Amino acid sequence: MRLTVLTASVLALTLGVAAATSAEQQEMDHQHSTSATQQTTLVVKSAWSRELPPTAPVGAAFLTLSNHADQADRLLSAESSIAEVTELHAHVHEGDVMRMVKVDGIDIPAHSDLTLEPGGYHIMLINLHKPLVAGQSLPLTLHFERAGQVDVTVQIKSSDAGTSAAAPEMDHSQHNQH
Repeated sequence: MRLTVLTASVLALTLGVAAATSAEQQEMDHQHSTSATQQTTLVVKSAWSRELPPTAPVGAAFLTLSNHADQADRLLSAESSIAEVTELHAHVHEGDVMRMVKVDGIDIPAHSDLTLEPGGYHIMLINLHKPLVAGQSLPLTLHFERAGQVDVTVQIKSSDAGTSAAAPEMDHSQHNQH
């Protein structure tokens, strides 16, 4: 009789743990599904950076963001292990000079594409830990208001690979004063 009660207790405990584990797994699957759905509504395409001389202290990343969602999203920040500081920037025209300014975020309208490109919005990589070498890549993590965290691999292209933009003179004198 004691063996039957003990067996029944072990069986009940096992079923209870299995039920709790199943419920936890279903919740995790739902959270993963929701996260995956959010991330697939925002697609990052053509992420690239330009190779730089080995002593260059700063670089930039460019890419296209495609928002397939019914609501606008906002790029809040970025980070990369290749740089001490990573910032969102835009170019502003002041007379004949184009100047970079740090921005708090970049809006991506619903059902549209937004390209971060030379002479426009871009992601600054400040105090590089290693040179940007053509043929290599760098990790970049983007943080969005709705889509959450998106990890991106940025391809580093050679300076003569058609990545340079004919841009007006740029004033970088204020860059290290963030």
